[in-house]
Amino acid sequence: MIPGKPILVYDGPCTLCNRMVQWVYEKDLGGHILFTSLQSKWAKTHVPTALQKVDSVLFFDGTDWYTKSDAVLYLLRSLPRPWHSFFELRIIPRALRDVAYDLIARFRYQLFGKGHCALLPTDRVLD
Repeated sequence: MIPGKPILVYDGPCTLCNRMVQWVYEKDLGGHILFTSLQSKWAKTHVPTALQKVDSVLFFDGTDWYTKSDAVLYLLRSLPRPWHSFFELRIIPRALRDVAYDLIARFRYQLFGKGHCALLPTDRVLD
């Protein structure tokens, strides 16, 4: 079962993704965002089949799944001020946003390296 809470699904070995997870955890003052890696049993069971091949970040807002730059913007929207204000960047056409996203995603291992999954309190992690 998918909880009705926001869920950030990230690439576990990606150092950039793990830094983002730690950053989101610190900014999510209400503690309402849950986390899981793309490689987790939970993700393999609950992420829609059409999204199983995504290799960077997914965001579930409690109702809908988002990918690429939309995932990042909807994630930011779920955080407190000033971070949720960045959601306004949706006025930039998705195609342009996704080009930038894809470029970073393609070279993230070369730029930031690979590591281990972010260490978070277990009450916020779906496994």
